[in-house]
Amino acid sequence: MEQIVEHFRAITAIPRCSYHTTQMKEAIKAFAQTHDFVVLEDAIGNILCQKGSPQVCLQAHYDMVCIGDTQNIEIVIEKGIIRAKNSTLGADNGMGMAMMFWAMEHNENLECLFTVDEEVGLIGAMQFTMPLKSACLLNLDAEEEGEIYIGCAGGVDVIASLSLQYEPLEDFAYVYEIHAFDFLGGHSGVDIDKKIPSAIKALGYELLNQDVVLIALEGGERRNAIPKSATAIVASKTPLHVNDSRLHVKPLERSNYTHFIAASNAIMKALGAFAQGVREWDRVLDIPSMSINLGVISNSNGVLRLDCAARAMDDENLAILAGETEAFFKALGFDVTQEGWHGAWKPEVTPFALRVQEAMQSIYAHAPFKAIHAGLECGELIARQPQKIEAVSIGPTIRYPHSLREECDLVSVYNTASIVQKIINTYKD
Repeated sequence: MEQIVEHFRAITAIPRCSYHTTQMKEAIKAFAQTHDFVVLEDAIGNILCQKGSPQVCLQAHYDMVCIGDTQNIEIVIEKGIIRAKNSTLGADNGMGMAMMFWAMEHNENLECLFTVDEEVGLIGAMQFTMPLKSACLLNLDAEEEGEIYIGCAGGVDVIASLSLQYEPLEDFAYVYEIHAFDFLGGHSGVDIDKKIPSAIKALGYELLNQDVVLIALEGGERRNAIPKSATAIVASKTPLHVNDSRLHVKPLERSNYTHFIAASNAIMKALGAFAQGVREWDRVLDIPSMSINLGVISNSNGVLRLDCAARAMDDENLAILAGETEAFFKALGFDVTQEGWHGAWKPEVTPFALRVQEAMQSIYAHAPFKAIHAGLECGELIARQPQKIEAVSIGPTIRYPHSLREECDLVSVYNTASIVQKIINTYKD
């Protein structure tokens, strides 16, 4: 089992930020060919590896959310927990990949699918067209050991943009930088109900309650991550006093600034009034039913852009949430588009799910069926196959993904790998 950690170390040493995965793709192909797998690649960059007569296809995505120093990830293992120094760890979904590499070394009849750019809208899964040999898909992207996921949220990105016009900064005597910093961050799906504060919302609420105008504004790291930091440069007619201890205020030289954003009031209203977080709770599944995250504020070529990630456990509510968000921003003068729609994966207990549960119960007595308020690729992948495919998602315990606090429980990795092998053995002739 220690081989899995070594595989993870090797994976971690290769850059694989979303949209920048070429080196990782080539490494996967080389590894598969070394172990006598037939390797297929489609136009978008998904990699399908086949050997013998497989009945189970293992699946993981090979990109990661990059926050911090991900060019030189330093792994730390302490008391059975693996972390990274000053960066996201990439256990999502690198640990699933490591388990797949381990399984490829030990099985003669196996299919493995590595999908690309999952973290930026399930891009690989949504364009996957290669036919699978297997009738069962085992996704390794879940993040709670001992649980079996048979459904997930759908998602869509709502993008609000505003062309910026500027006015002379004549009557304002003071200029300040307000910096929301050192917030915890987290995954905008699985962590959205954990009361993790958003740096953008903290800054936005403060701006809404100050008599200021905006000179510049930026914040967040990824649209599917709860923002860790945000910064505004503002001008005021009187000295600025901020009561929120999470915000750092620094006076700036007034003579360095000549103009402010004409639509400052509308922008501050948008940030202050945006309803971040859980919008509705599913009492049956005991998870959020609808949620939204304002993940990134950016300014490029004179256009301010707000990137929001909306999620819902059914397509009807996803459309409603996206429509309400679009109407909210339009009412404040923004242009709005939607992109990256992927439908929800409706929960279903299939014969394959029951077999997975039987294998899981050899280690975890309860092994409940669950759904997750995040995007899993299963629904998109099976919808694009000509034959009926049954899908299930399992995985080791990963805490705080998409943040600098990301960590993975190694015992759960070894247990999950053992269960994966039991499932493969179940389907041997």
